[in-house]
Amino acid sequence: MSGRRRIGAATAGAALACTMALVASPAWASGGGEPEDVPVPTTSELAASVRVLSLEPARVFSLDGLVSTIDDTRTDGAETVITLASDILFDTSAFELPPGAGDTLGAIVATVPQGAAVSVVGHTDSVSDDASNQVLSEQRANAVAQAMAVARPDLSLTVSGRGESDLIASESAGGEVDPAGRAKNRRVEIRFAS
Repeated sequence: MSGRRRIGAATAGAALACTMALVASPAWASGGGEPEDVPVPTTSELAASVRVLSLEPARVFSLDGLVSTIDDTRTDGAETVITLASDILFDTSAFELPPGAGDTLGAIVATVPQGAAVSVVGHTDSVSDDASNQVLSEQRANAVAQAMAVARPDLSLTVSGRGESDLIASESAGGEVDPAGRAKNRRVEIRFAS
């Protein structure tokens, strides 16, 4: 019986010690750390903490050439041509439209006249072989045409691909590859009578 009392007494003592530790005031509350006890900085300390900024003329950055739009509209004779930038619309070597692209294309073709005959033509750069580029250009044109048909079922669509046969920009400059030229060549054109 005395063994049980010792265990019971030891348990009670441990419980009391834990309780005292929990209800004791925290160390920061014992004084010495209150904001009113912080010393007032001297004039030299304040002066050392101040940085003087140079007021040189600011540089102005232009976003020209850094931000691309998904479409560009121009007139080509009696036709209106909407050029869609494939780099923005499609992943590299892919023809699946990303989510939300249908709504964007619907907004782009909203101004096409009711019931118009519309030609959708895909184009690529010259990076891959002719056959692969031809197939990719057709697939991209079909993807755009399908989204347009959902947004504008009144339009009469003709779909084709031109691969790399109709480049509009040089793909090299000074003997080096010109990524900007290649990007211009990767496009889908939407053509209709003005």
